[in-house]
Amino acid sequence: MTLEFYQESIEKIRNSLKFEYSVMDELFTFVKNKSNRYYVWTAMVYTRTGRPFYFYRLCKHRNIDELFEFELDLPRVEKVYCDNAFGYDTMYADKAIQGKGTMTNKIENLNSQLRDKISYLVRRTKAHAKSPEWLDYRLAIFFNAKNLGLYG
Repeated sequence: MTLEFYQESIEKIRNSLKFEYSVMDELFTFVKNKSNRYYVWTAMVYTRTGRPFYFYRLCKHRNIDELFEFELDLPRVEKVYCDNAFGYDTMYADKAIQGKGTMTNKIENLNSQLRDKISYLVRRTKAHAKSPEWLDYRLAIFFNAKNLGLYG
């Protein structure tokens, strides 16, 4: 139910608002054991009035194909703020604005909130997710709450 609600809500957000730019990053976690990495792609997409909306994608690999799949879920924007890691420049070319700054702080703050609110994502802990489905469920709850304004 929660995953379906998240998918329905991002579809409505994507189709009903105009967006100016996004800030993207990824973080990793483990499912079952430390040899089983999963990646959480996160994006904060801002309307022209400056209100952020939050998106995520859980995937097994950190590659350009997964980034492309995540991009399909996101609203279209004119600029993408990201770090120099991975393949953002390949994906976004001239739209990508890379480097450290205010935008990096915003997305890293989101990642910090994720690690604070979802025990599976805390570093150096034994609280790994037991299944990708359950981790996805917890992420959907968090991002629904963020989009509804329930988390600061």
